[in-house]
Amino acid sequence: MRTPRREQRADEAASRISTDFTMLTDPRPKLTAMSKGFIATHRLVGEVSAGRAVALRDGAALALVAPLDGGPILSETLAIERHRAAYLGLEDQPTLITLPRANPAALWQLATAQVRDLAGEGAAMPLFGGTLRPAGRIETAATELAKLAERLPAMTVRTIEAVPADTLSANAGDVLAFRRTLATTARPIAAAPVPLASGANSVVTAFRDAIGGTVSAVCVGDPEDGSLVRLHSSCITGDVFGSLKCDCGAQLHLSLERISAEGGVLLYVSQEGRGIGLVNKLRAYTLQGQGLDTVDANVALGYHDDERDYALAASVLRQLGLRRVRLLTNNPSKAAGLAIGGLSVDAEPLRGPVTAHNKKYLATKRARSGHTL
Repeated sequence: MRTPRREQRADEAASRISTDFTMLTDPRPKLTAMSKGFIATHRLVGEVSAGRAVALRDGAALALVAPLDGGPILSETLAIERHRAAYLGLEDQPTLITLPRANPAALWQLATAQVRDLAGEGAAMPLFGGTLRPAGRIETAATELAKLAERLPAMTVRTIEAVPADTLSANAGDVLAFRRTLATTARPIAAAPVPLASGANSVVTAFRDAIGGTVSAVCVGDPEDGSLVRLHSSCITGDVFGSLKCDCGAQLHLSLERISAEGGVLLYVSQEGRGIGLVNKLRAYTLQGQGLDTVDANVALGYHDDERDYALAASVLRQLGLRRVRLLTNNPSKAAGLAIGGLSVDAEPLRGPVTAHNKKYLATKRARSGHTL
């Protein structure tokens, strides 16, 4: 039975997914996959992923931004995401922290350290003598670029008069609209029969989006309304390495067993670490080893506790001809995301083994994220 607190968590998750999906499915998107703004943003994601500085515009304003994670230190000003700001005890909004001087060690601590390691006994904000102000669209777009590039969402920022030679640039608004456009672009590219270890015969279809990202759809039988569906986010540590820290590998195999027996679809989506990427997931693991739970560890790094959206998955399922699914999940956000994406969803629990290594992780998902465990 779901407790009132878990009901509240589920409602909060559904509200957030609803807001995110509304942005992703705006009937009047600012971008198309062929527009200059979309292409420019894609190129900036590549630059930030490589640790290089890029330029962002917003009207007459122009700034150079670079990822603190592996990029050049452009200035003494750091843009952080709203979740990191709230974790530090600041206003829950994207924030700029300007130090008296460019201090790489201090900037890194502001972006990654636990509060207890920063503040000490009786320490007062602002940290390291810095000044605080709300971030604007450029700085908010900068941290969004970092997320898209799976870098830490913390960027150094320097106001400039002109874009330096050989530096790529884009409009901040296009960066902020990029995700919602990308989620609508996945199309089936190739399909082939693949026999499974369970003995079932499947057809695996690869869907590719406008920047080359792929989603794999493993179909057993002829999926129809009411079929079993598992939406599985990639977890290299659990799915491939057999990590005992989570239940992902167990859920993957349990869902394949169910789908092999009854027919249905497994979608395998590249959303490592609940959407923060492998590097940042490992950083979150380190924070968990220092006492934070899985939710607070993500927030401490500047992320929402779950960065995934489900617009892409809903689009793929609709293209497979499904409008009503039995979703194998314990996560209310997944059910809410697909429902908002136009699917009728009946959630069915998928419970893996509880071990000494994952019991705290599972308890956190139940208590703080409303999972039905």
